Amino acid sequence: MKTKVLSIFFIATVLCCAPMAQAQDYDSNDEPKNELAVGYGAVNSSSVLDVFVDVVSAMFGARYQNKSFVGPFSAEYFYHVSPLVGVGGIGVYNHHSQDVLQDEEVTGKRKSNYFTIMPAVKFNWLRKQHWGMYSKLGAGYTHGEFTTTGKDSNGAFTKENVGNDFFNFQVSLVGVEAGNRNVRGFAELGFGEQGFVHGGLRFRF
Repeated sequence: MKTKVLSIFFIATVLCCAPMAQAQDYDSNDEPKNELAVGYGAVNSSSVLDVFVDVVSAMFGARYQNKSFVGPFSAEYFYHVSPLVGVGGIGVYNHHSQDVLQDEEVTGKRKSNYFTIMPAVKFNWLRKQHWGMYSKLGAGYTHGEFTTTGKDSNGAFTKENVGNDFFNFQVSLVGVEAGNRNVRGFAELGFGEQGFVHGGLRFRF
């Protein structure tokens, strides 16, 4: 987890320090109106929720170890109704897994999969020829699928599937992007399902 966070902060630092010699504003009539982005984040709302669930479960005797987080992976699309405002949507997937303990022995495994979709809006409040800054807001819902496998007191294999839907969101307070007219790297700081830190590639067309 620490390695992922440090890596994304490194990307953000590189983008913020990208050459800014050519600071000419875009011609608003020449800006691409479509944006498609893929990214990866760390410390998102689903992972925080999982930790909270573990704490509550521990109060009732459940114990877990070897927790691992994969994601959040995300994809997003925006259409610019103006040079300043883009509207679109965000999709996010992440996976968590951990071992289930009973009497200090691993007796099973719990896996969590989260699928999120959020309508969103993006505000490009600083636009330069090779870089820009923006903020982003999204709100929608997450479908969680939770599977626990293991052994019961008689040693028989057990499997339990549970589903849950809940409200989710993303608030990216500050985003920085740098590159050329059609392909840019980006990094964001905020909170929500895409993560406290979030970075990736954006394709404009």
